[in-house]
Amino acid sequence: MDIQALRVFLGLCRHLHFGKTSAEFHLSPSALSRLVQRLEASAGCQLLIRDNRSVELTEQGQQLRTYASEVVAGWDELKRNMQQADEQLSGSLRLFASVTASQSILPNVLSHFRENYPDIHIQLETGYAIDAIQRLSEGADVVVAALSLDDDASLLKKIVTSTPIVGVASCDMASSLGSSPDWGGVPLVLPGFGPVRDQVDDWVRGEGFKPEIYSEVDGNEAILSLVALGCGVGFVPQLVWENSSLRDRIEVVATGPFGEFHVGFCTRPRQLEKSAIIRAFWSSIEVARP
Repeated sequence: MDIQALRVFLGLCRHLHFGKTSAEFHLSPSALSRLVQRLEASAGCQLLIRDNRSVELTEQGQQLRTYASEVVAGWDELKRNMQQADEQLSGSLRLFASVTASQSILPNVLSHFRENYPDIHIQLETGYAIDAIQRLSEGADVVVAALSLDDDASLLKKIVTSTPIVGVASCDMASSLGSSPDWGGVPLVLPGFGPVRDQVDDWVRGEGFKPEIYSEVDGNEAILSLVALGCGVGFVPQLVWENSSLRDRIEVVATGPFGEFHVGFCTRPRQLEKSAIIRAFWSSIEVARP
């Protein structure tokens, strides 16, 4: 097993899709299949259950994912340490953030960081905010995530902003709802799980109505797209609505009872301890707090 093979395997674990993984690593589907076969031969067991429609990790595949994450992270950190010269940090920093966070939270911090550490290459991956914490186990050094205020020994957090959760609807639907909607008869577009869904579920129970759920989707952007089409009332952090390209087609129709959404940077204590680059970035968050 070489480092690049483990990187590709981690990509496949992340996507669970041969086509997307092939595109990310510029491999043909047949080359990716051969790579997986070599890994399975080396491991002496089946790592994936796959058919024409889906890919799933076996228990042994999950164990290899953990091992590969540690090996790849260790190798990258070794390279960083060997490449440092004249006390000037160099290497790469792997960040994960949602599209909204990339546009509204990262710019100030990254601008300051780049000024002080121009030799550090920033690798930024965007995706669903709900996946952020998991990405720490799949190769990301620091993620921007929705964070609870509870203490968690396995995570280091720096909350940089809090934003209320709001209910939003298309302009046409907002006009028809009025100031006191009968929520039991309003179709809702909800996240499948996560802090926003938890807050909305608490509100529904408190109001005592049975929700009419139009759709449960992953990602705030998908919620706003369905809302803009008039499919129902959606619930998102206000920060997401304010930064959306669909804002002119959507209005806030409910505020107040849903609580707040806390957003910030997150890493593992072990990663911070081992990496001078992560420590430098962590310090930059305080200086350039958005």
